[in-house]
Amino acid sequence: MRNLFLFLFLTTIIGGCHANPPVNQVLLSSIDSMMNDRPDSAYNALKEIETRRITGRRNRAYYALLLTQARHKNYIPLRNDSLINIAVNYYRSSRDHGKYARTLLYKGICVEQMNDPQKAIEIYAEAERAALQTNDYLTTGLINSQMAWLYQDMYIENQVDIERFKRAMDYFRLAGHKTNEYSVASLLGQRYRATSQLDSAYHYLRTALDLAREMDDSVAVFHNYSLLASTYLIDEDYPHARDMALYVIQNHGGVLISDETYHCLSRAYARMGKADSARIYYNVVNSNSKPSSLHRNMLTLVEILKAENNYREALHYTEQSRRLADSIIDESRRMDLYEIENRYNNQRLENINQRLEYRSKINHYLIMLISLIAVIVTIVFCVIIDRKHQDINDKISFIEQLKTESALYNNTLLEKLDKQNMVEIQLKEALEKRIQTIRELIDLSYRYGGLPDAFVKQFNKTMNINRLSEGALDDLSEVVNAKYDGVIDYLKDKHQDLNNDDINLICLLCCGFSATEMSVFYNHGNGKSIYSRKRRLALKMGLEISLDEYVVESLRYCQTQKELYLAEN
Repeated sequence: MRNLFLFLFLTTIIGGCHANPPVNQVLLSSIDSMMNDRPDSAYNALKEIETRRITGRRNRAYYALLLTQARHKNYIPLRNDSLINIAVNYYRSSRDHGKYARTLLYKGICVEQMNDPQKAIEIYAEAERAALQTNDYLTTGLINSQMAWLYQDMYIENQVDIERFKRAMDYFRLAGHKTNEYSVASLLGQRYRATSQLDSAYHYLRTALDLAREMDDSVAVFHNYSLLASTYLIDEDYPHARDMALYVIQNHGGVLISDETYHCLSRAYARMGKADSARIYYNVVNSNSKPSSLHRNMLTLVEILKAENNYREALHYTEQSRRLADSIIDESRRMDLYEIENRYNNQRLENINQRLEYRSKINHYLIMLISLIAVIVTIVFCVIIDRKHQDINDKISFIEQLKTESALYNNTLLEKLDKQNMVEIQLKEALEKRIQTIRELIDLSYRYGGLPDAFVKQFNKTMNINRLSEGALDDLSEVVNAKYDGVIDYLKDKHQDLNNDDINLICLLCCGFSATEMSVFYNHGNGKSIYSRKRRLALKMGLEISLDEYVVESLRYCQTQKELYLAEN
């Protein structure tokens, strides 16, 4: 009931996909979840999906895997591996080892159905390596089971198929998948019946019987009872064979049982010397006219005739059964030959089809190549024309840029020339002031030559020692700035909290005045006060070196900048 609701839910979703085209992983995972229990519903759900609505490599790969798996589980022949290769190519480079193992499993099944068993074995081996990296025991068991069937079909006599069936059974048990575990156990029991290891046949058939009871599968229960009965017959334990076969016949109810059960019971009675009972159960299945059924009937009849001591008739039917067996084998060989011929014809037609497809692809590629060359030539031609236009535009832009730069350069030169003229005017004015100061000092020397105190008083008055910015050196900062490459402007920009007294002190340092000489300008008795001034100014400017060293570095920096500017221009 739960699976039915899930199928209806998926059908509703897929029906609504006409409004919402994209198919996502959630929908595909939902279909995957019911693949083992309801493969027919999963297949119908996949057929409802339009391939144009499957976008993305991941979704297409998952869809290809599920569709291939659904076809196989619904017994639809997988005629080629083109669909599953979509999934193989995607999952090979992904980290999803579980889906990669499943993909290789169904790739191997496709190749096996294409009659290439050797390649199928190689693919199954690769699938097993991928599956062992996961906890997907069901897929690992299916891989081993598929390899076992293939080894059995290839008539490999080293019992490697039995070992593979055992591995598959262990993995199905780990996966908790009782149906597959039961199937493999029953197959192992039948496989061991053909060997001398009848104890193993009993073990696996009884294991299969226990699993059938756990699943409450009456068909499987009676089927394995029949197999046990025939195993007892092979082991010449006729009473157990009779009892087991009789139990199946008397209690199977509405469950269909094979004719082999009646043959087993009839042969057991015959070998126990009860020919009448053997005849009764032989007559139940004597009406089947198929060659294989006729052969079984003859073998059972031979056992009955031996029990009746009718050895002449027994020998007659033995010869007939041998001839019938030979005819069945011959027919099987003819069918094999016919199948080989059909396979050859199909392969030849497929090769012709592949050659035609190859020629078609070559023509298609040639057309694409010619078209591509034409497109490339057109693009190259357009690029060349565009580059020529671009070169012309670049040259025009370059000419305009040169004009602009020339105008800017002329303006810059004019500004510098004006500035230089201004500096020259300032220097001339400073020179005239110095000459005037010298004249005044000479005049004072004549007037107060014999009066030192009066001379000093007039000297201080003339020089205005206490206020340099208002005395004879009122233009000191302008002169120093002009002489030493704009060092005063540089320091003002760097230390914007400097006042006029600070600037004047720095100007005196730039001119190389000693502390004693500067003490005269500041009317101090000695140079100690000058040192104090310099320390205070250094702290104010946040210097880690002395003020004298800093001034020297600033002068050197401004000179270097001037030299670089002259070198560049």
